[in-house]
Amino acid sequence: MEFKSAVCGLAVAVATVCQPFTAQAAGTLSGQLGIQVIISEGCTVGNNDSSGSTNDWGSINFGTYADLANIIDGSVLGSDGSSTVTVTCTSGLSPTMTLDGGLNGSSTLRNMSSGSTLIPYRLYSDSSRSTEIAVNGSVSLTADGTEQDIPIYGRILPSDQSTTAPASGTYVDTVTATLAW
Repeated sequence: MEFKSAVCGLAVAVATVCQPFTAQAAGTLSGQLGIQVIISEGCTVGNNDSSGSTNDWGSINFGTYADLANIIDGSVLGSDGSSTVTVTCTSGLSPTMTLDGGLNGSSTLRNMSSGSTLIPYRLYSDSSRSTEIAVNGSVSLTADGTEQDIPIYGRILPSDQSTTAPASGTYVDTVTATLAW
């Protein structure tokens, strides 16, 4: 009988080993995924650019005129030509914006040029144009984490001109704006 028991036991063992392997139970595995963002102190300039571009300070286009006999005003507009340019700074900062004299500026006036002919203009930090931003002058800005309009307004004054009827042409300048905090 022992032989018969041994043979039967061997047959059961072989049958068990020869069975195909199959998944025996469903399981789950859990873990943790770390998520992080770092908000650094700083400022961003927005100009309503549909491509999402930032740090483009916009432009001032005074328009088209036959002469400079009257005061001509302009203000900074975003890339779409109709919206304001904004700055957003981290709360708690003390940002200041400095404007240089432009490509053709003197110690007191900024100038647009067409060839060698210059048209002087002034920049202001208020829409009433009573607070002039001097060449290399600065303006304090608000930093509360929300968008703030950048306060840059332009004016061409007849009294600044060497002639109120300059040669026709397109007069341009580029002013470098620096935001520090």
